[in-house]
Amino acid sequence: MTRWRHADDDDRVRHLGHGYRESHRGIPKGLKLVVRSASANLKSSVREVAMTETLVLSAGHQLRDQAGALADAVVACEFARHPMLRTRYGAAGRAKSRQDAVYHLLHLADALDANSPALFNDYIGWAKVLLQHFGVSSEDLDRHLECMADVARKQMPPPVAASAVAMIDGARTALPAMPSTTASVLDPGQRLSPLAREYVRTMLGGYRQAARQLVFDAADRGEPVRQLYLQVFQPALREIGRLWQTRKISVAQEHFCSAATQIVMSQLLLRVPAAQRCGRGVVVACVSGDLHELGARMVGDFFEMAGWDAYFCGANTPHAAVVQSVVERAADVLAVSATMGYHLHAVQDLIELVRADPRCARLRVMVGGHPFTVDPTLWRTLGADGTAADADAAVALAGQWLAGPASAP
Repeated sequence: MTRWRHADDDDRVRHLGHGYRESHRGIPKGLKLVVRSASANLKSSVREVAMTETLVLSAGHQLRDQAGALADAVVACEFARHPMLRTRYGAAGRAKSRQDAVYHLLHLADALDANSPALFNDYIGWAKVLLQHFGVSSEDLDRHLECMADVARKQMPPPVAASAVAMIDGARTALPAMPSTTASVLDPGQRLSPLAREYVRTMLGGYRQAARQLVFDAADRGEPVRQLYLQVFQPALREIGRLWQTRKISVAQEHFCSAATQIVMSQLLLRVPAAQRCGRGVVVACVSGDLHELGARMVGDFFEMAGWDAYFCGANTPHAAVVQSVVERAADVLAVSATMGYHLHAVQDLIELVRADPRCARLRVMVGGHPFTVDPTLWRTLGADGTAADADAAVALAGQWLAGPASAP
């Protein structure tokens, strides 16, 4: 890749890495489960590649394990084919190109483990927008992906290379149609869009109390709290994330807005009259390693407003602690949040841990988060019982599962 004139370049590296740990994960437990679920759901471009089930599952693991060496080869290919890169960017550019290559390979590995070309396409589309704002063209990104495919073809075992190249080629085919920038996610058709826009503007100015008052005034006018969550907090946070991705705001601003919104949400929830209890319980958790908790918190709040005994565990919850909470609270539903593709291993590990515990035999598991929006089949692949697009849908799905009178305690 070619971007590196900017003083805040380390921030861009954090964007691409976005929380990857340095250690490589081993092949996850329960691979046979993934084979049974995913083999029926492979996308056509991957389905045509002849490979054994074992190799399909180990492809992502092998890429992840060799990401550093493969990234070196990708950069060597890129700079050898396009000598002008050395002149334009020098040694620093080459080093940063290697960092990008590592992140691209790790996201490719995640998509391979999930048998989901859609996940890799989504990441490349996201990276295209981000890199565009660092002066990196779509053509540069395509050349980088071309070298990545050639290196995989030459250095990985044929079945692994075939599945990896199929995903890379699919992303390259889709790349020209992917947008180079993103429009505001604030939908003018939504009734509360003007309020959401003003909330974003006020938060970005650093005025938490003023932003809080905007929402509280709307509640005083009779606006349902659920609608304030769905039409103000949710789109506002997505818009703030988009502004961060396109370098319109800093990481510090994004973090301030997220932290301040959590405070406003907790204060607003106190204004909701206690709902009649329905006799059902839910545990809501972010998997180990996932530090993004706002979406999961919204889900927990919606269950509480619907009369459920809602127990929100927060971010980065150890899996054993989640299972313990489910058992101690005799929960009917476990709602698991995963923000990024690299959290899917953890989701699968948690689900397997729950399924293996006889005390959780009646538990229903729902999953949610961006990866499940990108690829709606992933919940089956990971062994969950269903997925929900937002907090409202999560409560509705759980209600469908448990329709009828609650069992006696």
